[in-house]
Amino acid sequence: MISTSFEKEEMKRKAFTLVEILVAVVLLGILAAVVLPTLQGHPAIARESSAKDSLSTMRTQIEFYKMEHDGVPPGYINGSGAPTAILPYQFNATTTITGAVSPSTTPTAPYLYGPYIRKMPENPYNNLTTIIYVAEATAFSAAVDGTSSGWLYKKETGEIRINWTGTDSEGANFYDY
Repeated sequence: MISTSFEKEEMKRKAFTLVEILVAVVLLGILAAVVLPTLQGHPAIARESSAKDSLSTMRTQIEFYKMEHDGVPPGYINGSGAPTAILPYQFNATTTITGAVSPSTTPTAPYLYGPYIRKMPENPYNNLTTIIYVAEATAFSAAVDGTSSGWLYKKETGEIRINWTGTDSEGANFYDY
C-alpha cells in the first residue's frame, strides 16, 4: 500500500513538537517551584500543633487532678514524691485521694479518681511517651535533651513541657511551649 502525502501530513499533526514538549516541561517546573516550598512546611507545622495540643490536654488534666486531690499535682503518693514510673498511671488509671494508683481504668473504692487521659501522648518529635522529673530549681532549658523522654515535668508546680531542643517555625523554643 502506498501512502499518500495527505496521510503523511495527518500523521505529522498527531505528534507534539519538541518546542511544545519543552514549554510543557518548563511550565511544570515553574509550578513545582511555586507549590513545593508551600507543601514542605506543613509537616513541621503539624508537629508543632500536635505538641501544643498534647501539652494543652495534659495541662488541663493536671489541673483537674489537682482539684480532685486537694491541690496536690500528680507525682505524689501520701504526700511523698512518687517515682516517675507511677506518674503515667496517675494520668491514665484510677487513684485514691492520696495519689495511690490502681492499674484499673474503672473507678472503684478506694480508687475513685481518674482516669484523666486514655494514654500518654507521644512527643511528635521523638515519639516517646515517657516523662522525667525536673527539679523545681532547675530550668527546663537545662533539662531538655530531646532523647531521654518525651515530656519534662516539675511535680512541685505541676508544670509540663515537651522534651525537644531547637525552635519552631516562629522562632520559639520548643521547651517554652
